[in-house]
Amino acid sequence: MRTIISRSIPFSEVLNDLATAMETTYSKSCEEYNLVIPPKYGSGTIKGINFQEGIGAIFYDCSFNENTEIQFIINQVQPLKFLFCEKGEFRHHFAQEQKNHHVDALENIIVASARHEGHILNFKAGVRTIINSIEIDRKRFLESMACEIENLDSTLQDLFEDVNAENMFYYHGSYSLKMANLFSQINSFRGNGFYRNIFLHGNAYNLLAVQILEYHDALEAEDNRSVLLTRELKLVKEAVDIIENNILDFGGVHELAERVRLNPTKLQEGFKEIYGLTVNGFVQEKRLDLAYDLIRSSDLSFSEIAYQVGLSSKSYFSKIFKDRYGLTPSEIRGKSRPEEDK
Repeated sequence: MRTIISRSIPFSEVLNDLATAMETTYSKSCEEYNLVIPPKYGSGTIKGINFQEGIGAIFYDCSFNENTEIQFIINQVQPLKFLFCEKGEFRHHFAQEQKNHHVDALENIIVASARHEGHILNFKAGVRTIINSIEIDRKRFLESMACEIENLDSTLQDLFEDVNAENMFYYHGSYSLKMANLFSQINSFRGNGFYRNIFLHGNAYNLLAVQILEYHDALEAEDNRSVLLTRELKLVKEAVDIIENNILDFGGVHELAERVRLNPTKLQEGFKEIYGLTVNGFVQEKRLDLAYDLIRSSDLSFSEIAYQVGLSSKSYFSKIFKDRYGLTPSEIRGKSRPEEDK
């Protein structure tokens, strides 16, 4: 096991510690720092950025040649950490405890150590691990967000207001599709300098806001949860397959939700997040696609086609068809036939 130790705060000094331990240097652009892991230790990068209000972010995208632990040990109050495992896996434990918290891909933890106790992250050798960490200096953050923090539930309010780290806090959950999409946007952003700083600043707050909403949702009873977790995405795709294979016999949202083992609210949330449509809106689009094919390839009347795709009103069928395709059924059929057949 290789051990790398940082005994510093803030992040600029943390990165200097990590670079020194790995016998390399780091680069800086404005308040963003970038360490490229040398081949002797592995591959990848550790990046970070500080913002004025006591909020910052560290992005680990690395693979180490041997099992490696990074120890954050300093005789000061440690930041409140929101850690999201995007790829791979890692283990976390508090410096004075032996209990390991194993975090898999698509899971997240919220950790606050008591008093001056540190944090230790363990990386498995040869595994590409992507961790996105939002780091909160609670004293500085509270100065700028005191009014907003008062509106949180009592547990989170106490957590943010615990500027002297009197209490330990640990939460382990799975993160949502919305969170995954935010990470995707961050990873794909190619701007530099001012634009990148503003973009990351805004998204650090976005990530924090979404995490708080997901934390509240996770406390609800299972049937009342509305946030779609990334691991539940496959259940939404199962629902899509059911719809596409039974488009004429769709039994409704509640029946579909029971078949894929999701509550109706989560199912609707998944369709809105992925397709921008409700379940019924998605079904209607699929039925209109079927009607479009029948108009172009069959001699059925428009009333017969409307009936076949589950729409009993010909006039309503014509209206929503034109809304979707910009043309009436008659115009579509006319364009699809050779001139001599018109």
